[in-house]
Amino acid sequence: MKGYCYIALIIGFFVFYQQNPVYAIVIIGLLIGLYLFFKARKSERKSGIFGFFSGKATQKSSRMDDLITLIMIQQLLNNPPQTTNSLVDEDESKERKKQIDKIKQEILELLD
Repeated sequence: MKGYCYIALIIGFFVFYQQNPVYAIVIIGLLIGLYLFFKARKSERKSGIFGFFSGKATQKSSRMDDLITLIMIQQLLNNPPQTTNSLVDEDESKERKKQIDKIKQEILELLD
């Protein structure tokens, strides 16, 4: 039964991804971040012998993981910079318009 629920969720996210890919990626990223956060909190509670010997290193790595997760989320939310492809497309469209105007003028000259 649990497997069917996961399959339904996966299919739902695929459908949602086709409509709004950015929002779907953000939601998946948040879910993964929340999963990692709660898993880290759960592992801190189980501080047995190994947790005792590790000292503050687990807190530093936990903070580092949180920082990495935050940076990844910020990168997902930032708008991508303008690429040179748009400039190339504009130049090509201008050249194409010039060619069309040139052909129009030649046809008009031939018709006169």
